[in-house]
Amino acid sequence: MNRKILDVTMLCTLCICLMVAANIEEKNTIQESREEISSAYVISAADKAEVPVAGVCRVLSGYSFTTESDEATGITKNPRIMVASTAPSDAAEEVQAPLEEAETPEAKVQAASGEAEAPEAAESKPATVETTTGAENRWNITLTQEEIDLLAKIVWLESQGEPTEGQEAVVEVVFNRMASEKYPDTLYDVLSQGNPTQFCSWKNRERANPTEKEYTSIHEVLNGNTHILRNDTLYFSTEPLTPRLDRKIGGHSFCY
Repeated sequence: MNRKILDVTMLCTLCICLMVAANIEEKNTIQESREEISSAYVISAADKAEVPVAGVCRVLSGYSFTTESDEATGITKNPRIMVASTAPSDAAEEVQAPLEEAETPEAKVQAASGEAEAPEAAESKPATVETTTGAENRWNITLTQEEIDLLAKIVWLESQGEPTEGQEAVVEVVFNRMASEKYPDTLYDVLSQGNPTQFCSWKNRERANPTEKEYTSIHEVLNGNTHILRNDTLYFSTEPLTPRLDRKIGGHSFCY
């Protein structure tokens, strides 16, 4: 009988020791987990403040941090962030993070300066020459922008190395032909006329690279600011084509 009582007592003692050991091990495990979790941090999206995390931390945010994702998903931003309390028994604390508070004064100044600089950037673009719509020259000729571009190519091919007056004289010869009964009355037909070919540069027009100089020369003549040649001067070449020389400008002789 005493033997049985002794066995039961030893068994109970063993069970109690095992339970105590298990509780101690569980407490140590929980303590180590808390220490590891407490070293983690989250960054608040509003003010970049570091918030320690204990237990399970959940951050609920309606922000999507990139403009592209906002536009793609159509998510409505909600400026509220939920962060769990540092103590396991504390209730969750709600942190307000409005977008306007996240903007620093420096960022606002930069945004304002960016809006102010936009008009200056637009003004810095090179000015384009407007298409002449009214006939202000002695031939009463007007050209579309497409025709001006075509003429600029021919002037560049024929006289790219000539002085400005020489380029303007080439334009005057073209206009003299458009106004003459001996030649067609449209720019395209005058420049492309064959049998015999009048402008050898016509076949190379797509290779031309006219500059502002050619466009300025054309508009000076279109606007009636030049009167270099006679109205019947219809020819120009490196050598006089007729005995009647009107002007010699640069490397070209202009004849009528």
